[in-house]
Amino acid sequence: MPFASRGAVKIHYTDTGGGGPAVLLGHSLFMDQEMFAPQMAALAPDYRVIAIDSRGHGASEDDETPFSYWDLARDAWAVADEAGLDRVVVGGVAHGAFTAVRMALLAQPRVAGMILIGSSADAMTPQRRLGYREVLDMWISAATPGPTIKMVCSLMIGGSAHDQQPWRDKWAGAQRERVRLAGECLVNREAVRELLGEIRCPALVLRGLADQANSAEEVDDVAAALGNPTKVHTIAGAAMTPNLTHPAEVNALLREFLATLPA
Repeated sequence: MPFASRGAVKIHYTDTGGGGPAVLLGHSLFMDQEMFAPQMAALAPDYRVIAIDSRGHGASEDDETPFSYWDLARDAWAVADEAGLDRVVVGGVAHGAFTAVRMALLAQPRVAGMILIGSSADAMTPQRRLGYREVLDMWISAATPGPTIKMVCSLMIGGSAHDQQPWRDKWAGAQRERVRLAGECLVNREAVRELLGEIRCPALVLRGLADQANSAEEVDDVAAALGNPTKVHTIAGAAMTPNLTHPAEVNALLREFLATLPA
């Protein structure tokens, strides 16, 4: 398995390879790089798709010290460096989208485009922090995790039992306490709204209509605040992860967007 290292941190990633333009994607909280399997299958071999396991997820390893989205952005750039990529399209879903924004803010000349699915430029309100911490506590400590897993599946994935079952099975056997620091990273994220105007690369912004974590107003604000303002594409019937439940629609939008980028 390929890894990129930053000190004690080892970031696992999957790479379709090939000589096409590179697209680097980050997953949402609780999930891992496998959530992009539909995109890797649909975009390769025309594009080189790289999907990362963020700290606390998948096969990545870390030193169990707190981190921020700026740290995760530097992790992702380490993956790009390890893969020998000078310029990439960056993107992700929620947790991964927050990381992609900071990747662009850290190294704009290296970003050919940006794909944001379910994103926000705002810090969490105290009330939302409380609610998220309650869910995280249940996720980590529940003696009987089934009901919590079912709730998270419903909120994040939605869709059908077919869409949810692989993740229910994976989470039932996972070391769920590993996501604690990633959850704190999410809960403690700072606002970056005032910085978004600095990002001038082309962007594709998507949101599932039933996404309860990132409101339509929050996602619209992100799209409007970018230095190259863009419209929001709303995926009807989808929750936070439309790339999983509505891959045909999302993949078509991705291909259309990627085809517009300069070679």
